[in-house]
Amino acid sequence: MVLSNFEVPIGKKKDYTYLALLNYFKMRYRFSLAITEQLVQDVIRIIKILSSDYVREGQILRFVVSNSEPPGKALKDCRFVLVKLTIYAPGDKEYRKSRGLKELKLRVIQRITGEAFDQGGSLSQEDIADILFLDRRTVVDYIKELESRGIEIFTRAKLNRIKNHPLPKTKVIKMFLEGAHEEEIASKTYHDTAFIKKWVEEFLQTSFFYHRGISPRFIPKITGIDPESIREYLQIYDSLAKGEKELLQSLRNFFSLYERASLSGIFKEHIF
Repeated sequence: MVLSNFEVPIGKKKDYTYLALLNYFKMRYRFSLAITEQLVQDVIRIIKILSSDYVREGQILRFVVSNSEPPGKALKDCRFVLVKLTIYAPGDKEYRKSRGLKELKLRVIQRITGEAFDQGGSLSQEDIADILFLDRRTVVDYIKELESRGIEIFTRAKLNRIKNHPLPKTKVIKMFLEGAHEEEIASKTYHDTAFIKKWVEEFLQTSFFYHRGISPRFIPKITGIDPESIREYLQIYDSLAKGEKELLQSLRNFFSLYERASLSGIFKEHIF
């Protein structure tokens, strides 16, 4: 398979899985290619989420309303998505010792609402109350306190408002390109370090292949990253190209490094 003079290998396990499922669903149910591809992506995503090594200690799985559903829509009519939430992360114990239980609760609220949103879901105030064993009024007060500090909380009730605000991924990626380390970013944003590393790695992969002229429609097949995330990463890339010249140059420095090293590191497994 050749795309824009760039050969895409299909010898890896994940590529065989993708192609095998694609062919099976297409032949078994005779769906259109577009429907079949979306179905395969959903199946692989669920398999990944439910695999035993995907959920770490301190994390839970929960079905929440998709963030594509407007606030106020009846739950029975909403689409739900499965998300992974980090209830307890390394550093939380020390954070509680130094800041107290209330501050830890605020930290967890910011973390899990951001995680849910970045996985295509949205937590309601009731979800947060249920997960953290709080009453709803306390959750409302905690969210107000966080917002008074200038921290945007991604709850279902705020969906219309936050659609025009930068996503957590945008902030994380910009901090990384400014030179911050993943652990430093995690401590400042309250996101789990694993999510930070995942977002940074996926953004670098996406923007690298896009930089090399690969069509966005083929990048999910090359990288295994879902199409919606690819669109988000490319939006961030475009915003850097339009108004963040220093950060764009920092990104290009990464590209040069990988190219000089024969596309080693996180890209090597996708190419050789």
